[in-house]
Parts: sequence; C-alpha cells; structure tokens
Amino acid sequence: MVVLGLIKNKSMKTFINIAIFIISTTIYSQDLEYLKKLDTIYIPYYGKANEKKYDIQTRIIPTNFKERSYTFKLDSIYLSFDHVQFIGWKKKNANIESETKKVKKAFLKKIKNKIISPDLLNQFDNDKINCDILSQIKVFYILDFIEKKRKVTLYEVAYMGHCSGLE
Repeated sequence: MVVLGLIKNKSMKTFINIAIFIISTTIYSQDLEYLKKLDTIYIPYYGKANEKKYDIQTRIIPTNFKERSYTFKLDSIYLSFDHVQFIGWKKKNANIESETKKVKKAFLKKIKNKIISPDLLNQFDNDKINCDILSQIKVFYILDFIEKKRKVTLYEVAYMGHCSGLE
C-alpha cells in the first residue's frame, strides 16, 4: 500500500481503504459454488489481445443472420463461444433464433452479479470450469463492449468447450 503512504489526507485514506475492501469482496464473492448456482452467465468482451472475435458463415445458402465466434485464451483455460442462428435442436425446431439486442449500461448494474470475467475463471482449474460450470445447462451471453459507444451489444451464445469427464 505504497499509494496510501503518499496520501496525507486521512479521510481520503479511509475512502480508498473502503473502496479496496468493497472491490475485493465483490471479486472474491464469485467463487466456484456461486458460479455453479447461476442459470445465466454474462461474459464481457473488450477486444483485448487475448480475446478474439470472428465472423463465421456456416451455411451453403447465406442468411441475414450474422454468426460469430468469441474466443478467450488465458493462462490456464481456453474459452470458445459461438453466436449461431439456433442454439440447440429444440430452438431450431421451434424456430427460436438466438438473441441479439442493444442494452444500456444501466442494464449492466442489474446483472452485475452474473457478469463473469474470463480472468476470474482463469484462477480455477480448466476441468473444474468446463465440467462444473460451463458444460452444465446454462444460458450464456457475450456483452460486446466494442461495437457501440453508449450501448452494449448482447449476444446469446453457445459454449463450444467440452468436459472430458462426461465423455
């Protein structure tokens, strides 16, 4: 806490200490057990060096639906999510397309406990993440922060990883 030593104002030190405490408890509150209980997970995409977005077209006959793939390569895990026209056969048979919508930043405050950073997942074992959390029946959304300035684009995605324990 070298920074706090440089601050002479006692009330400012107290404020910074409280802010650090709140931030650290928020980060560590999202442990593995908490993540297992979530039915919907939002993953932020900022276009960092370890984050990639690719447009994909998997159909012989092109459609107006723009499919894309998001990948996150971290130290201990590799995450891949695809935004495709239909997620699963049930939705395809019911003709329910994957969700795409623009959301205001106020929406992010409502879902802040469900936003899971890939960096947070990186602290866990790859098999634990894949088998205990991501391979379970959940709804995944990518929050794309680089497409619009004042709004965030929300994409419903399918997780493309697998759990080696389920094979």
